[in-house]
Amino acid sequence: MSGFYWLASYPKSGNTWLRLALNSYCNGGVETDFSRQLAFAPAASSRRRFDELLGVASSDLLPEEIQTLRPRMYQMQALAAREPIFNKVHDAWQLTPAGEPLFPADVTLGCIYVVRDPRDVALSLAGHVGMDLDRAIDFLLNETATLCLQSGWLLEQLPQFLGTWSHHVQSWMALPAPWAPLLVRYEDMLAQPVESLARIVEYCGWGVDQERLELTVAATRFERLQAAEATHGFSERPQRSARFFREGRSGAWRERLTDSQRYRLEDSTVAMRSQFGYS
Repeated sequence: MSGFYWLASYPKSGNTWLRLALNSYCNGGVETDFSRQLAFAPAASSRRRFDELLGVASSDLLPEEIQTLRPRMYQMQALAAREPIFNKVHDAWQLTPAGEPLFPADVTLGCIYVVRDPRDVALSLAGHVGMDLDRAIDFLLNETATLCLQSGWLLEQLPQFLGTWSHHVQSWMALPAPWAPLLVRYEDMLAQPVESLARIVEYCGWGVDQERLELTVAATRFERLQAAEATHGFSERPQRSARFFREGRSGAWRERLTDSQRYRLEDSTVAMRSQFGYS
């Protein structure tokens, strides 16, 4: 059965870690080869794939035109596929300018949404892109926040509208079937990795094998990923960041955010945070 599983999250919420774990599980619990680019669950916003499948140069199109055409890209991929496709998604769930879902229902097999405490997201985002914490918080609270919208040079990924952190989470979590996602908390992935991964594997329709789960969790522990990156690098690390896998823990905001930064972020996200236990 062809179609997509969308691995969705706000940036810096654990999406890459999830992709590495699923890739490892698919391959028997082996460690990921960091000397190669991670091929499992590529970005749904790939510019190259858009250009190749649709036969148009995205660089000649306006962002609104790109959004309108993106559903056609996914339908063409699904039509040609013989098995489920996994894609990483940072877009908020949304309708295109033509009024249709950006991620079409007819090619959606399921969605997994990874959520993380926004106070830790702000810390991770600041370190990831090389900005100060105040700017990172500004980004999480920006109603028009969009990735890869820069002009002047061609980026590998298409523009991806996020909105605020709260809007992003709500846009996915409020959806009906077939988009209604399996919710995965980053903090639960840390505290209960085997159980969390088992839920995801079962949701994807794969056989749940306890030995393979444990091998996968061991192979993708954060210290192992850090060591692999130190030895081979990691293709998804931004140039302005010293490393991709930085800390991999929860609650660091308690040590790093000033009171004013914490209050500003908490006041703007209180309703959504409370739904996921981030009080």
